[in-house]
Amino acid sequence: MKSLFPILLISMIIPTLLSAEISVETQNLPIPPIIEGNKIELDIQKGVLELPFGTSETLGFNGNYLGPTIRISNGDNANLILNNNIDENTTVHWHGLHVPAQFDGGPHQIIQSGESWNPQFTIKQAAATLWYHPHLMGKTAEHVYRGLAGMFIIDDEYSKALNIPQDYGVNDIPLILQDRRVGRDGSFEYRPSRPDIMHGYTGDVVLVNGAYNPVLELNKGTYRFRILNGSNSSIYRVSFSEARRFTVIASDGGFLPESVETDQLIMSPGERYEILVDFDSIGESGILLDIYGGTSYLAMSISTSSIPGRFFQHPKYFEYDHPDYSSTELIRRTFNMETRGMGRFTINGKQMDMDVINFKLPRNSEEIWTVKNIGRGMMNIPHSFHVHDTQFTILSFNGRSPAPLYRGPKDTILLMPGDEAVLGVSFSDYSGIYMYHCHLLEHEDSGMMGQFLIE
Repeated sequence: MKSLFPILLISMIIPTLLSAEISVETQNLPIPPIIEGNKIELDIQKGVLELPFGTSETLGFNGNYLGPTIRISNGDNANLILNNNIDENTTVHWHGLHVPAQFDGGPHQIIQSGESWNPQFTIKQAAATLWYHPHLMGKTAEHVYRGLAGMFIIDDEYSKALNIPQDYGVNDIPLILQDRRVGRDGSFEYRPSRPDIMHGYTGDVVLVNGAYNPVLELNKGTYRFRILNGSNSSIYRVSFSEARRFTVIASDGGFLPESVETDQLIMSPGERYEILVDFDSIGESGILLDIYGGTSYLAMSISTSSIPGRFFQHPKYFEYDHPDYSSTELIRRTFNMETRGMGRFTINGKQMDMDVINFKLPRNSEEIWTVKNIGRGMMNIPHSFHVHDTQFTILSFNGRSPAPLYRGPKDTILLMPGDEAVLGVSFSDYSGIYMYHCHLLEHEDSGMMGQFLIE
């Protein structure tokens, strides 16, 4: 993949509109509580989030901000109850899950204010780190920004048998990365201007699991981090402050066919990675975020103690196998993502219309999709392509075989201006309406979305 921006690692800078003398007490990294079992109830509610520079009115699931981590196994029957206790409509989409269309949580499955929704489906996919968030037409960006998001972890027999860290919150750590813009009163606000809609609503502070500059205290040993870019529009380069190398074992939809050693990740909104990191020495570390077109941030600090921990085996191969897309008989489709004028975003020249089905395809079908970011002149803007109900295979990127990091199951892919990805996409047993769209949420809300019908 192309280099997105120069490497520039500096410490976090509080915005100039705030006091330069903010006393920030050390806060341990909060770990979202975990909910397990077949019956899971989530209350969508209002809340407040207190940060060192102010208090913000927020939304959350079962709390003030963000939501619990849902954990369930492949083959289990999920019975989810969502109670909308806020004074506006919303939806809840299961990002990355293979689910019946009526339970997908897209813009067609609205949860009215004061009402409940009870999606029920069987988990039919391999182990993965997924997430959930609203998907209301025209309001997705605002609802996610205010705090409605959480992780959704699927386990299976294969993943449980691997010799990798699996103790959630102890050596298996979730990291939800988000940037937020702070107003003059110290609260973060969502008031996008036309340039914000064009380039994405980015922030001037970074939160990790809803906390500002938290500290994670670890023993020496091997740790697993499940990283989610839960931001609206920011593209991150994720690295460690001392250029520590780590092993990537999974992408959006599950394990890579072979683990990859690197010192950085490029993550667009909605993408996830699982990494293994060895902390074999005492001292300080930190996770750094370079934001495309913006600043560098120290997102969190890591403190390693002298207490020895367990070093886990770094597996080199996993059981994920690519589907075979070599048949010349497969249907091919092209998706041109293009910015036309100030804030007009299209796919194949069209904007989202809830009453229009853009194309139809049968159940149990495989297709090859070519996705292009048509960048022109001043409209050279990144996009991130996401497909509901499936995990796709990247067959080529800019005419070449995908890099090792992109050879696992994916549901979201970053496309810089001029980029072209060829995807193998398969759909199995469910029928109904699903979405495809840019996952830079201001672009999605501004029409860069379409829908297809599986019959």
